Amino acid sequence: MKRIFLIILILFSTSLIACSPKDDNISGNVVVKDNQPVIGSNDVEEMIIMKTFALSGENFKFLMNGQENPDLIVNEGDKVRIDFTSGQGFHDFVVDEFNAATDNVSDGGSTSIEFTANKKGTFEYYCSVGEHRQRGMKGKFIVQ
Repeated sequence: MKRIFLIILILFSTSLIACSPKDDNISGNVVVKDNQPVIGSNDVEEMIIMKTFALSGENFKFLMNGQENPDLIVNEGDKVRIDFTSGQGFHDFVVDEFNAATDNVSDGGSTSIEFTANKKGTFEYYCSVGEHRQRGMKGKFIVQ
């Protein structure tokens, strides 16, 4: 009786292992990396990475985690999402080389934009409202 129970237990365990996914981070065509779902191939070499930045616009500066006008660094081919909020004043976020521009938002308003970083280089992001860019509301968008 013990032998039959042991055989059934081994068969059951083997079937569970065979039916479980080989990588908990891959499910169908959705890959999860850095807690971001990525749509595309299951081949890790061909993954599209989503980089999300949460920026706030204050008078004549961008803020992210307390840092003023931070460098935003991504890899070529990454999909980029900018979650932009105006903490003070009327602002937007623009990167000309990627045709990326959020809507203008005022105090407490928020908007977002997504684009693909499809060319390497260092580019300027800025606020296009009035003279905000000339007064220092700009930073570096770096694609490696």
